[in-house]
Amino acid sequence: MLLFGHIGITLGIFWFAEEKFGFRFDYRLVVFASLLPDIIDKLIGRVILPIGTGRLIGHTLLFILILTLISVRRKNLLPLPLASFVHLLEDEMWNYPATSFWPLFGNFRTGENISFQEYIMELLKQYEPSLSYTFISEVIGFIIILVFFLKKKMRAKLNA
Repeated sequence: MLLFGHIGITLGIFWFAEEKFGFRFDYRLVVFASLLPDIIDKLIGRVILPIGTGRLIGHTLLFILILTLISVRRKNLLPLPLASFVHLLEDEMWNYPATSFWPLFGNFRTGENISFQEYIMELLKQYEPSLSYTFISEVIGFIIILVFFLKKKMRAKLNA
């Protein structure tokens, strides 16, 4: 899953919780946290330590636990661990127990070492229309983002 999938689907889950249960969230924090595991891990695993994988520390349950402990003291930060955990679900991290439960099951798996340009080309291939999980997730995420902002804009006009 990529940008629109992570943001849109996570945003949709939080939006549903807000509408259904009356929770209130800072959506800027939700959007940031929906991408936080990738922001951290792509930076570490692709740029700083090019070990060929984009799933490292940010994709572990230990990372979610640390975010949860931080948010216990500051309730307004609760979207950080929740949205980051949704990211792990969207990435199907249960298929990668060595990463999910790091350091309990050993070290992170390493991927093939590809150049940054090759990595960008691989990302762009994900946006080619197909019935792949990634492409469908991106379309659904984009639609949710679009509807979310249109609804917010309509509410703002009604309240003005």
